[in-house]
Parts: sequence; structure tokens; C-alpha cells
Amino acid sequence: MNAPTRETETSATSREALDAVAALEINNVSKSFGSTRALNGFSMRVMPGEVMALLGPNGAGKTTALDIALGLQTADSGTTNLFGMDARRAIQMGLVGVVQQTDGLLTDVSVKTMLDMVASTMKHRQPVADVMEAAGITHLAKRRVRKLSGGERQRVRLAIGLLSDPLLLILDEPTTGMDVRARAEFWQFIEAEAQSGRAVLFATHYLAEAQEYAKRTLIMRAGEVLVDEATRDLRRKYAGSQLRIYYEAEDDAAFKQIAQARGSRDWMIEANEGRLLVAGHELDDAARAALNLPGAHDLELRESSLEEAYVKLVGEEEK
Repeated sequence: MNAPTRETETSATSREALDAVAALEINNVSKSFGSTRALNGFSMRVMPGEVMALLGPNGAGKTTALDIALGLQTADSGTTNLFGMDARRAIQMGLVGVVQQTDGLLTDVSVKTMLDMVASTMKHRQPVADVMEAAGITHLAKRRVRKLSGGERQRVRLAIGLLSDPLLLILDEPTTGMDVRARAEFWQFIEAEAQSGRAVLFATHYLAEAQEYAKRTLIMRAGEVLVDEATRDLRRKYAGSQLRIYYEAEDDAAFKQIAQARGSRDWMIEANEGRLLVAGHELDDAARAALNLPGAHDLELRESSLEEAYVKLVGEEEK
């Protein structure tokens, strides 16, 4: 994509300076609606070049937190900033792009016409042709918006979000309505954008996408942070791993050998008809012991999924 044209305050030098500043920062924010506590001392930080997933059940406070960060609502207490400045200034500078799951697209005009209209309202913007190419909708330029599929409309929303060449992209259920191929292409694009220094924060119910693409994951519930850490560490820490191996020994002997390797660790061990299953954390010693079983073969060590960690933290009924 072409480099953006900005005033002195957003020159290349200024953009380099912003690389050392948090793209989004929420500090100890609380918010209530009447007797309902939506946020309770909530904090979050997204750094440049970081792809972060924001997860939580409906009503967890995700939308409220983002609305406050974007200046759409006012917190009862706590502070927020975007690139070290208030939301209004950051948005006026074109530093933030927001892609929502549903919003008011003009349906009776062509895609190109609508993007031209939106671009005309922006002080800082990129060429419409560039963002259409980046979003993969160049071939839809003359098609009326009302004739687009759900996935195509979402790509149009992405193009709108990219018009100002923002340094932070906030995505709400970004791949809703996309088929498998479109989702893969979308995330390839997002990964490339993050590598170029753009920060990406996305909320999704597709936990497999968060597992695959988010370097960090924040899970919230009832307005508070449950966990906020590297996605891979979260999976290991809260869901553990699973080991499976086949052997040619007595089941009791196999169980005792793995139990001896377990020590004080909380492993679930099951040995039955020549198949051993072990579930828990830190299973390297279990794998070594299992490989010493007579006739050991077909060992499989599987890291638990983000979904398993999420269910353990939040609960199956709140997926």
C-alpha cells in the first residue's frame, strides 16, 4: 500500500516515535449502567505490531471497554489513551481504524462510490484504489453494496477501516460471513499488516482463529480480566497437554511406570488394553517414561487448544 500523506504531526518521524508508545491503553477503568457493573478495574494494553485477541462471553464488557477506549462512552473512573493521547485526537489523526461486524453501509451505491464518499470526509486518507486492492475487493468496484455477500461486505468494512492508514486496527468479529478461503486470505493480510508495525486488536467467537493468529489473548468475564498473556502460554498453563502411546506390556506395569515419573504433578493417567493416555502439564517426563515401555510405538503429544483453556476458565455454557 502507498505511504499515507499526513501533516507534520503525523510525519515519518512522528510515526517512528509512536512505535515506542502503546497503541491502546486502558488503566483500571470501571463503568456502571445503573446497578449493573459493566467494567470493574479493567486494564489492557496493545503494543505496535502486536496481534491481540479479546475474548469473553456475551456481557463480559468487551464492547464497553472498546467504546470507552474510542471515546464513545465515558468511564466512571480510570484512564484510557490511544498512542499516548486522547481518543478524539488519535482518531482525527487517522491513527485508528475500526472494523465492526455490522454498521451502516450505503446499499444503493457501488462499492467504489461509497468508499469515495467516506474518503472525502477524511482529512488524512490513502487512495481508494490502494485500500480496495489491499482488502481484495477491486473486482467489486462497480457492484452495488446491496448485492454483496456477507463476507464481501466485511471486506468493504475492512477497506473503510484502512482508508486512513491507521496504526491500530480494531476488529469486531472480522471474518463473520466469510468462507474458509476468504478467512485464510483475510488473516494472511492481517499478519502482513502486523509485521509492518500495525497493531491489531480483534474480538471473535472463532477461538480457532484466536489460537492461530493472536500472539496474545485477553479473556475477560464480568468486567474483569481473567487472564492476559501469550496465547501459547495460556493454552499450556490452563488446559495442559495430552499424551497418547501404545505399548506391549501389562497395563498395571505401564501405569506404575508413568505414575513414578509423575511425582507430585497433577497428571491424569489411564492405561487400558495397551494404550496409555496422560493429561496434564509438563508432560516431557511422561513422554520419556512412556517411550521406555516395552514395545512402545505411535507416541502423540498434543498441546491443548485455546478453546479447552477458555472452557476451563470461563465455562462451557459461556462459549
